[in-house]
Amino acid sequence: MGLTDPERRALTGRGPSYGRITQAQAEFGLSRSGIYRLAAQGQIKLVKLNGATLVDFDSVRAFMATLPAAEISAPKSAA
Repeated sequence: MGLTDPERRALTGRGPSYGRITQAQAEFGLSRSGIYRLAAQGQIKLVKLNGATLVDFDSVRAFMATLPAAEISAPKSAA
């Protein structure tokens, strides 16, 4: 019997290495088309297993780690 996602996260500090498109959408906040676009650009990796398309979550994490930090400024005061 395998580990559940919460059990895996508790033991490894992260979730599964591969998941369906819908799981990647929920995990990373990406749209379905965005996932396919990043894969077409070679930014993330998709694999096929018995006809199902799976997202390599490690490749998404690696891609997201290359993104620049957001620069947030203080709100302008209402004058």
